[in-house]
Amino acid sequence: MSNTRLDDMEEATIRSRRVFQFALLVFIAFSGTAAQYGLQSRWDVVLSLGLGAALMLPSQWLNHRGHHEAAAGMVLAVATLSLFSIMWFSDGLRDSSLLGYPVILIGAGQLLKPRHFWLLLAFMLGCVVLLGLGTLNGWRTGITPGTELDRLTDSVSILLINGFLVWFLTYDMQNALVRLRAQIARFHASEKNLTYLAQHDGLTRLPNRILGNELLTEAMRVAAEEKNLVAMLFVDLDNFKDVNDSLGHSAGDDFLVQVAQRLRESVRQTDIVCRQGGDEFLIGLTGLHHPEAVAKVSQDILQKMQAPFHLRGMEVLASCSIGIALYPQHGTTFDELLRHADLAMYHAKEAGRNTFRFFSEDIRSSVTESLHLISSLRQAVTHHEFVLYYQPVFDLHSGKLLGAEALVRWQNPKLGMVSPGLFITLAEKSGLIVDIGQWVLTEACRQMQAWRQQGATDLFVSVNLSPVQFSRGNVEAVIAQALQETGLDPQQLELEVTESTLIHDTEKFITTLGRIQHSGIRMSIDDFGTGYSNLSYLQRFPVHKLKIDQSFVRRLMQGQKDVAMVSAIIHLAKSLQLTVTAEGVENEATREALTRMGCDQAQGYLFARPMPAKDFEAYWLDRPALTPIAGQV
Repeated sequence: MSNTRLDDMEEATIRSRRVFQFALLVFIAFSGTAAQYGLQSRWDVVLSLGLGAALMLPSQWLNHRGHHEAAAGMVLAVATLSLFSIMWFSDGLRDSSLLGYPVILIGAGQLLKPRHFWLLLAFMLGCVVLLGLGTLNGWRTGITPGTELDRLTDSVSILLINGFLVWFLTYDMQNALVRLRAQIARFHASEKNLTYLAQHDGLTRLPNRILGNELLTEAMRVAAEEKNLVAMLFVDLDNFKDVNDSLGHSAGDDFLVQVAQRLRESVRQTDIVCRQGGDEFLIGLTGLHHPEAVAKVSQDILQKMQAPFHLRGMEVLASCSIGIALYPQHGTTFDELLRHADLAMYHAKEAGRNTFRFFSEDIRSSVTESLHLISSLRQAVTHHEFVLYYQPVFDLHSGKLLGAEALVRWQNPKLGMVSPGLFITLAEKSGLIVDIGQWVLTEACRQMQAWRQQGATDLFVSVNLSPVQFSRGNVEAVIAQALQETGLDPQQLELEVTESTLIHDTEKFITTLGRIQHSGIRMSIDDFGTGYSNLSYLQRFPVHKLKIDQSFVRRLMQGQKDVAMVSAIIHLAKSLQLTVTAEGVENEATREALTRMGCDQAQGYLFARPMPAKDFEAYWLDRPALTPIAGQV
């Protein structure tokens, strides 16, 4: 129930009680005075007072039924008329009963609304005027002058009623003042609480970004006067999403509360800890003289965060990444420090997480370069600056050309040919890989269909798919559209996915791969051995081929460990009836070793470098074949 409703109910209760008390006073005063006049055989006055006292009873009935305003009006009007009748049959305006009108007005001020108060006052004035005219014109007859006893009893009754009314009024005013003071106190408490809530995080009770801005800005002002340093630490949790997804948002909230407590315990009372938002926190280290102290505190925070968290009866391990910016070296305002600490934090993430990094100009340059490349990539998609190169794939045993892997290249008008190692990662981070991947797939299918019409019915084209295309794009629809637009036989298309793709949304991914495979397209696992290699997903996923990562192939002739690794991958694939392709074959000795191990296919600089479509077409038309190794067919 609202405070306004409670106040209205309390006011109605007080008004009802005052109507009852005033009616009771009038009843007692009129009854007592009527008895006194009865002893003098003043039956005219007794009749007026008796009738007035009797009418207090129906007024109390109205009051009890909740009609407080009507009951009060009845009491006051009856009192006014009763006194008027006494004065009419007695001394007129010289009668002591006239003193009762101010008393009635006092009661009216308490009990009536302003409009009804003024109506009652007008009614009294009419009575007074009528009394005066009645005396002047002789309208009043049978006048019985009042005695001193009458004046004494009338005055005492009026004074008693007036005293009670004044006391009631004073009491109500005092209570009103008490309530007002209580409301003011509640207002100040509410205002203080609202100020606190506006400046603090509701979950962790730490200062929020608004208050953190004020506190750090003040710390920087003091540091400028005292010639010392302030450090801003941008702390981001590394696995908060995993906690939320696995244990629920309630456990996630408990996790954040425990994190806030550990951060607070990791610094001094004079330092600043606030919640930036989500799973991000800001720490301000004040009064520093050397940056080395910041590194020590950061290391302490990392160690504290590695201790197990207890959530829902479970132990949860966590870590965080910290970016650091120093005042005044890295910025002189809160926003500058925040921006630079944020950049440093992302640099810590890229360095493997669970570490800290100081902001530097190299980070700024790297970020600026990345932003420039992303902007250029967006234009490249619009302006069709991408081209496809094709690297031949051979059968190691027969030396036959089997097909080619389509590799995207970026021909930038200003930068020239940009290495995929520079732009593919940025394209995945920005989501542009979805549009780029769609173009690559369609263009590769179109080119393969053109070669097929020239007689290349026994070749295949292999296209890489990014994990982002599975998570953010409609891969199945894109594949179907590319095949429909180009008319390519699905048997001549091979799609490559990395191991990292296989571990996300496993069930959904298995279903997707199954539908793709059912259409006749072959699936291959690219860069095998560099990700989460295990037998379980190879048994579950519908794939046809493993491609051994070139890092293993290039070290093949350098030691037995690499030989054992490659040999194990080949034997694993053979046991699962999968074809094996080796990437990065650069010399004849490596080729011979792979052939002896039972590897099926190979690609690399030993055979041919990636080449534009026209060059590959000429290469294919010449029908090159590898010279079979002795003993091989």
